[in-house]
Amino acid sequence: MAGSKKNGGSAPSAASVVRYPPMHDQILPHLRRDIVENRWKSGVRLSEPLLCKQFGVSRTPLREALKTLEAEGLIRLVPHVGAVVTDPGATEIGETMEILIGLEQLAAIRVAQSGRQQVLRDIQRIYEEMRQAARRGDASRYYELNDDFHHCIVRGTGNRSLVDMHEKIMWHVHRERHRVNEVESVSVESAESHHEIVDAIVKRRAENAGMAMRKHLENVSRLMLANRLAEQGVAAAQTGQAKSKTKMKTRTKTKTTVGRRGRS
Repeated sequence: MAGSKKNGGSAPSAASVVRYPPMHDQILPHLRRDIVENRWKSGVRLSEPLLCKQFGVSRTPLREALKTLEAEGLIRLVPHVGAVVTDPGATEIGETMEILIGLEQLAAIRVAQSGRQQVLRDIQRIYEEMRQAARRGDASRYYELNDDFHHCIVRGTGNRSLVDMHEKIMWHVHRERHRVNEVESVSVESAESHHEIVDAIVKRRAENAGMAMRKHLENVSRLMLANRLAEQGVAAAQTGQAKSKTKMKTRTKTKTTVGRRGRS
């Protein structure tokens, strides 16, 4: 009797306790996604009170999440200002793309060498869905599938370190792709540009697969850099015009003041 009573009153085992990730880890993906998808534009200051209210958290977990975003290069924590979304220039974008090209070239080679049938089927399936989305002119679905396509190849290597490195670099690449995709429409040619990659991987021509991936991403890189350089050119021109107008106003005001003094 005593033994059964003792067992009946025992506490739940540790295995039955539900554990949740820390609060800053829960809000981090949402913050990152809003930056990557350009909901918060480059140069925008993030309001801590507003974010605390949005996520229903105190400033402590929010600031932990912001520190992680700063380490990832997505924001800067400026003293007496707060968190500001970074604005990478053309040089930084070019360097990021060089790393991405190297990683995905290696991934394409490894996947072609391994020839894992499930991975090959997934790549072919996603590619066909990309073509269908492009024919429909469904840009949102196309670019979602495009991300799946590249992730599928990288994950297909089975190399955890490569997957982790690729994921981190892709947060920055996604930002620029979203900027480009806001003004670029999708076409059937966009989907067909992946054909050479798929063909080489399926036929297990490893070096051809790597070179096809490099060629494809170099074209993507040129488009992204051209878009950013054009933006920088427009911004510089607008800044120059604003400065010229300010100078003209100052000169006009000075001349008016001098003229009044001469008449007095």
